[in-house]
Amino acid sequence: MQPLPESSPFDPDASAAVDHPPPAGVGAGVFHIIFESSPEAIALTRVRDGAIVQVNREWESLTGYRREEVVGRTALALGHWLHPEQRTSIFGDLKPGGRVMDVDVSLVMKDGSPRVVRLNATMLMEAGEAYILIYLRDVTADLLAREALRSGELALANANTVMNRQVKLHELTESVAQVGHWVNYPGDKTVYLSPGLAQIAGLEQEAVVTMDMLWGRVFPEDLPALHQARHRMDGEVVEFRSSGPGGRTLWARSRMHRQVVDGRVLADFGVVQEFTQEREARDSLQKQFDFIHKITSRAPGMLFEFQRLPNGRFRFPFVSDAVRQFFGVTAEQAQLDSRRVMSRIHPQDVNQVINTTLHATETMQPWQCEFRAQVPGAPLRWLLGASVPEKLTDGSVLFTGAITDITSQKLALEKLQESEERFRSLSSLSSDWYWEQDAELRFTRIDGNGANTDRLAPQSSIGRTRWDSGGQGVTPSQWRAHIAALEARQTFQDFEMQRELSNGQLMWISISGAPVFDSQGRFCGYRGTGRDISSRKAAESEIERLAFFDALTGLPNRRMLLDRLGLALSSSHRNSQHGGLLFIDLDNFKVLNDTLGHHMGDLLLKQVAQRLQECVRSVDTVARLGGDEFVVMLEELHADAGIAATEAEAVAKKVLNTLNKQFALGNHNMHSSPSIGVAMFCGHAEGIEELLKRADLAMYQAKNAGRNTVRFFDPAMQLAASARAEMEVDLRKALQEEQLVLYYQPVVTANGAITGVEALVRWMHPVKGMVSPGEFIPLAEQTGLILPLGQWVLEAACAQLVAWSADPHTQRLSVAVNVSARQFRHPDFSTHILDLLRTTGANPYRLKLELTESLLLTDFEEAVLKMSELRSIGVSFSLDDFGTGYSSLAYLKRLPLDQLKIDQSFVRDVLTDPNDAAIARTILSLAKSMDLGVVAEGVETAGQRDFLLAAGCHAFQGYFFGRPVPVEQLQLRPL
Repeated sequence: MQPLPESSPFDPDASAAVDHPPPAGVGAGVFHIIFESSPEAIALTRVRDGAIVQVNREWESLTGYRREEVVGRTALALGHWLHPEQRTSIFGDLKPGGRVMDVDVSLVMKDGSPRVVRLNATMLMEAGEAYILIYLRDVTADLLAREALRSGELALANANTVMNRQVKLHELTESVAQVGHWVNYPGDKTVYLSPGLAQIAGLEQEAVVTMDMLWGRVFPEDLPALHQARHRMDGEVVEFRSSGPGGRTLWARSRMHRQVVDGRVLADFGVVQEFTQEREARDSLQKQFDFIHKITSRAPGMLFEFQRLPNGRFRFPFVSDAVRQFFGVTAEQAQLDSRRVMSRIHPQDVNQVINTTLHATETMQPWQCEFRAQVPGAPLRWLLGASVPEKLTDGSVLFTGAITDITSQKLALEKLQESEERFRSLSSLSSDWYWEQDAELRFTRIDGNGANTDRLAPQSSIGRTRWDSGGQGVTPSQWRAHIAALEARQTFQDFEMQRELSNGQLMWISISGAPVFDSQGRFCGYRGTGRDISSRKAAESEIERLAFFDALTGLPNRRMLLDRLGLALSSSHRNSQHGGLLFIDLDNFKVLNDTLGHHMGDLLLKQVAQRLQECVRSVDTVARLGGDEFVVMLEELHADAGIAATEAEAVAKKVLNTLNKQFALGNHNMHSSPSIGVAMFCGHAEGIEELLKRADLAMYQAKNAGRNTVRFFDPAMQLAASARAEMEVDLRKALQEEQLVLYYQPVVTANGAITGVEALVRWMHPVKGMVSPGEFIPLAEQTGLILPLGQWVLEAACAQLVAWSADPHTQRLSVAVNVSARQFRHPDFSTHILDLLRTTGANPYRLKLELTESLLLTDFEEAVLKMSELRSIGVSFSLDDFGTGYSSLAYLKRLPLDQLKIDQSFVRDVLTDPNDAAIARTILSLAKSMDLGVVAEGVETAGQRDFLLAAGCHAFQGYFFGRPVPVEQLQLRPL
C-alpha cells in the first residue's frame, strides 16, 4: 500500500499530525469517495496508541464531534466509551486481517447522551503499522421500539385477562389494533409514533409530532396525571380520556418508561392502549356495586353472609366494608380466606365462637355470641355477633347477620365493677373514714379504717352532731359560712376543724360532704369522708417556721424582717415615733471560716445571734439576712429625731461592746468585731428597700473608717453611692465606645535619653472631660471592669510596639503596663498575653509588666509560675511602688523580676528626710546585689535626680523629664 497524497482529504490535518498516514487501498481518490459517502459511520484508529486517524461525515453526524476535534486523540480520552472495558474485550485479541461482527456497544456522544450502536471492525496493516477500521450504526431506536412493543404486548395481555369473560374473539382482534407506542430521544422534540398510536391519537404517522400534539385531544382535567407519569417514567399505568370521532369520549391507558444505561438516558418511550368498551362495562358494574355498598355501609355494624360448607369448611360469600374496622382486613381478603377474620379473634374466645356456631348449625337456631377481636396496633374490641341460619340445597348452612361493637358497654360495666370494688377497698384500707348524717345533721354511720383507731369513737358519736362529739377549732365566721352551705344543700370540701380525743389531745380533721335526696327530691342528710390532717398541720407549721426564720440561728430571716419592717413603718407613721435600723456585719468573718472551718463559723454566728437578742428590748427585732450579716430593728424610739438618734447610738455601742467580748468556740477562744451602720426612719418616707440600702451604705462607711465602729447614714453617703453607680454605667459605655486613650510617660537615663515608656490609661468623658485614673481605676477594680479595661490597655500597648518596630529610631523602645491583682490572678492571664503577642506580632522583649507587692501576697507559687512562663518568651517584670508593701526578701529573691521601681513617696523628700534618703539608698543597694534594674518614680527636680544618680540610680521617670502625654506629643529622643 502506498501513502496517500497530501492533497487527499483522507489525510489527517495539520492539527492532528500522525507518524504514518492511513492505507490508501485501491487509490486515494476511490477510497476517499467510498469513505466519505458511506451510510455508516466509519473511524480509523491506530493500534499502537489508539489515536483516531480519520473519521467520515456520517461519524461526525452520529457523534456530534467535528473531525478536527478528534483526529490525533483517543476514544478513551474523549470519554466516548460508556464502558471502557468493552473496548479491551472487543479489540484485545484482534489480529491483522481479523474481524469483529455485529457487536452492540454503548457509546457517549459529544452532548453527553449515550447511544447503542452496532459495531463491525477489521484490522489492517500498512508499512508495518496496524490500524483498525471501525463501522458504526445507531440501533438505539430499533432496540427501544422492540422493548416498547414488548411492553405494549404485556399491557395488552393484562388487559385481556381482565376482559376475557366479557369480550369475544373479534373484539379482542379489534382491541389489538388499538395498541401503539411512541419513542422520544434526549434533545429531540420530535415524538416518533407507531401506526397503532397514530390511529388512537388521530394523527398521521408520517407527520412531525411533538408531545403537546400527541396529547392534544386529551381532556384537560386528565393532562396533569399524564404529565406526572411523563415526569416519573416508572412504568406505572395511567388512565385518561380523549375526544374521539363525533365527540365520543375514548378511554385509554398508558405506561411510560425511560431507557437508562449506566446513568445515561438513551430514550423515553410509552405504550398506549384504547379500552373504551372495557371501561364502559366496568363503570356499569361499578354503579351496581356502589348501590349495594351504599346500603351495607349505612347499616349499623358489619353485615355478613357466613357459610358452613358440607365438608366442614367456612367462607364469607359477602361481608360489608366494616370488616376492615372490626378485623383489620378488607372485604376481598375476608372473602378469599375466612381464616384472616378468624385469626383476629382473641385466642381465649375462638372455641366459644366455633362451638356456638356449630350448635346453631345443628339446631338451626339463631346464633349469638360475645367475643373479643384484636387488630394489630389497635385496642382490643368487644363484639356481639348475631345471625339467622338457613339450610341450602347443597347441604351447606348460610348465616345472615351482623356484628356490632359493644366495647363501650363492656368498658362501662367493667368500670362500674371496678368502682364498686375500689370503694369497698378504700373504705376498709384507707386511713380516711366514711360518714353519713341525717337531716338533723346527726351521725347515722361511720365506717372505714379510721373507725378502728383510738383517735375516733364512732359508738359514742352515733346519734350526735359534730359539736356534740367534741368538735372545735372553728371561728364563728367559718361556722356561719359552713351552716349557710348546708342550708343551701351545697357540697362542701376540706372543711377543717379540731376534735378533742378521749385522752384530751386535739386532732385536726378535714371533712368533705354532699347532700342526699330521696326519690321524691326530699333532703335526707349528708354523706362524705373525714381525714386526719394533724400531720399536715404540723408540717405546715414547720414550713412556716422555715419560711420566716433562719435555720441556723432561729432568728427571723429576711422575709420576716421585711414583713415586720413594713408594720414598723406603719406604726411609726401612726404614732409619730422614730425607729432605727442597725445593719451589722462581722469583721474578718471569712478569715475565721477559712482558717478554722465552717463549723466554727456556724458556732460564732449562733453566739452572735444570742448576744444580739440580749442587747435589745422585746419590742425590737433581731434578724439574720444571711452569711455574717444581721439587722436589728428598733421600734418606739423618741418622737424627737435627735433624742431618737442618741437612743439608737446607745444600742449600737452596746452591741459593739458585747460583740467585742471573747467568744468560746470549742477549744478556741476568738475575738470578733462588728461594723455597724445606722439608718433612722419615721413613717413611710423612705420605704423598706431604701431604708435597708441606707443602713447598708452606713455599714460600709463604718468598714472604710477602720471597722469595729458605728456610722450613721447621711445624704452625702447616698450622693457618693449614686455617683459611683453613674460612673460605673459611664465606664461600661466608655469601653464600648472607645473613649479611653493611652498616655505615655518616658523612662530616661541621666542625660535624658528615652529607653522606654510607661503606658497610663486616661478617660476622655464626652461630658465631664478628662476623668482622673484615681476615680475610675478603683471603681473598675471593685466592679470587675478592670478585666476588660486591662485587656484593652495591653492590646493598645502591643499595637504601639508594633507601630514603633517599623521605625529604626523607636524599635528598641519598651512599653511598661500596670497589671492589676484581679487581672493577674485570672486563670487565663498567661494564655491571654501569649495569644495577644501572637495575634498582634508585638516583640515580647519590648513588653514590661508592672506588678505591685500586694499582688504577690496570695497565691505566691501560682504567681511565680505565671511570671516564669511569660519571662521564658521575653516578657520582663517590674515590681512597682517597691518599699510601700510588705514583701519578704525571701519571696523577693524567688520572683523572676527584672526591675524595681522606687515609689515616688520616698523620692519626693529624699533631699529633706534622712529616712527617705536611707530607704532610697537601701533599695538601690539591694537591687544591685540582686542584679536588678531600678527606676526612680516621681523625679521632679534636678536635685532629686543628682542625689539618686550619686546613689547609683541610672533610670528615672517623673515630671522633670516629661509628663504623661498622648503618643503624638511624645518627644522621642531614644538611645
